[in-house]
Amino acid sequence: MHWEKLRDNLYRFRDSCHVYAVRGPSGTVLVNAGTGRAAEHLDEVTNGGTLTVLLTHHFRDHSDGALRLHAAGAEILGPYWDQEYLIDPEQHFRERQVWNSYDNRWDRFSPVRAQPVSGWMMDYEKRAIAGLTWEVVPTPGATNGANSYVVTLDGQRLAFVGETVSGHGRTGRMAPFQYNYNDLSGAVNVWHAAARLLEAQPDMLLPSLGEASDDPAGSITALRDNIKRIGEIHPGFENQLTTPEEDDIDQILPRLYRSRYANASTHFIVSKSGKVLTIDYGYYTIGHMMPGKSHRSNRRSALHGLRGLKKHVGAERIDTCLVSHFHDDHVNGIPLLQRHFGTEVWAGSQFSDLLENPIHYDRPCLWHEPIPVARHIPNGETVYWEDIAITLYPMSGHTRFATLICMEIDGVRVAHTGDQIFFSSPDGMAFGPGAQPFTNHVYKNGLDIGCYKQTLADLRAFQPDWILTGHTAPYQTSAEWYETIERGAKAFDEVHLSLMALGDDEVHFGAESQGGKLKPYQLLLPDGGTAQFTGWILNPFPTAQQATIELIGPDGWESEIVQVDLGPREQKDISIAMNIPPGTHCRRHPVGLDLVVDDRPFGQVAEALVTVGHARM
Repeated sequence: MHWEKLRDNLYRFRDSCHVYAVRGPSGTVLVNAGTGRAAEHLDEVTNGGTLTVLLTHHFRDHSDGALRLHAAGAEILGPYWDQEYLIDPEQHFRERQVWNSYDNRWDRFSPVRAQPVSGWMMDYEKRAIAGLTWEVVPTPGATNGANSYVVTLDGQRLAFVGETVSGHGRTGRMAPFQYNYNDLSGAVNVWHAAARLLEAQPDMLLPSLGEASDDPAGSITALRDNIKRIGEIHPGFENQLTTPEEDDIDQILPRLYRSRYANASTHFIVSKSGKVLTIDYGYYTIGHMMPGKSHRSNRRSALHGLRGLKKHVGAERIDTCLVSHFHDDHVNGIPLLQRHFGTEVWAGSQFSDLLENPIHYDRPCLWHEPIPVARHIPNGETVYWEDIAITLYPMSGHTRFATLICMEIDGVRVAHTGDQIFFSSPDGMAFGPGAQPFTNHVYKNGLDIGCYKQTLADLRAFQPDWILTGHTAPYQTSAEWYETIERGAKAFDEVHLSLMALGDDEVHFGAESQGGKLKPYQLLLPDGGTAQFTGWILNPFPTAQQATIELIGPDGWESEIVQVDLGPREQKDISIAMNIPPGTHCRRHPVGLDLVVDDRPFGQVAEALVTVGHARM
């Protein structure tokens, strides 16, 4: 087995997949690793300088040879969204469902041993490697995290496309496209990924499976036409192949727009100077079909709204992002904005830490990437973004980690209610004739009795003309709208007070029924030592009491015993530690927070997950 020369400075090695070598001015880049046999013949293609391997996706017939190539001196770079399969297969296969599984993703075709990946290729980036500029094109399909790489070599644009396109009209294999039980979501992704490759204007397609193509447009067009034929065996499949319109935003007010293809509503405000503020920035709904399993590798983000912004106002970037609340469908695209544009993030002070340190928290819909917040906005304080006045008010109900956003744009008062208030009506969740209140409350997100009444009071005080929400079209307010919200706010309290022991003289932990929390929720101790936690506990009594707390873990793990004085119904911050014996190795071992108040035991009211002796959770 030897390298084949395809043209000057471009070579191919036939292995379990095609491995390509590109010689640049300052080194050599290999695309994919196969079984690693190419490591024995590197002298045929290298001519000094750096040696780098770019992996297009995690399948082991493409990636496992990275071990041998790394041993030969190569730096290994992989696709960001496939990372956990590449570097922590032990944990992946441990948590992967086996019995009664309807999850057909080819993540079972992950490497069975960790690969020595030292860095990640990020969506849409342009990176200098070996003296050449490599462009990352997101091409989910065979895996949700798959990338293609485009580079200009000797005046020609070469696209290394993995198994997305494998010759004229073909893709590598269809089995990986069945993400769930009998769907073909991956084929939808490839249909869109192929169009994205065409936009990159390559002169040549170099697949990891199949033959190269000197006719990218013809090969891609034929592939997309053949994908449409899936409708012959999957009726209705073609309905998923929606081509996004060139103008991908809708205008609400002269300087207020809404992204047309966002899963959770994304709104854009344009300043008089031409800068753009987005309220939230979540999933893109076109060409990013996701497996049903809510796994972080399956929740890839994508840019949206940029075409429309450029068309309407000439903007080519998003300058600032104002966050309504922390849920993944509202924030998952923000790290992409920060990487791509350097977007500055603003958020309410009461949940900024949750965005910045998600590993500390145990809440639903939690996005795993830390999101640095440039401006922590205090509640009730009016701040200005360019010429727009913004005031935030705390909201509890859908989640305690949210804010009601009140703005004035050219004299028009606009309120963003996040996911706090929706309605059951013929128009869906938006307010309309015959609407009934839907409080959309989620206990694990955090809530309090009276929370919807407080939101209603804040809205009445602000008197908005327009309402933006997290999942409906904008609408204008009316007297009937306030009356409907009031019915829901009153009913929320009455239902809970009638069903739960929440009286002033009763012992309870409130409607959320949570007696405490530990932070960080996920604690990583690669070298062992002491597990140190902060958090809070709540006094369930209407009178002042003393509480005793300790941590409960495996035999030999020794906890502090801490006493805390609490006022009536007081929630107080705590600090507590546990010594872990030397030589301990465990992953995500639960540790409970035991609470006793006034000599009454309430059991382990919270837990945290501790990993000891491993590099990753």
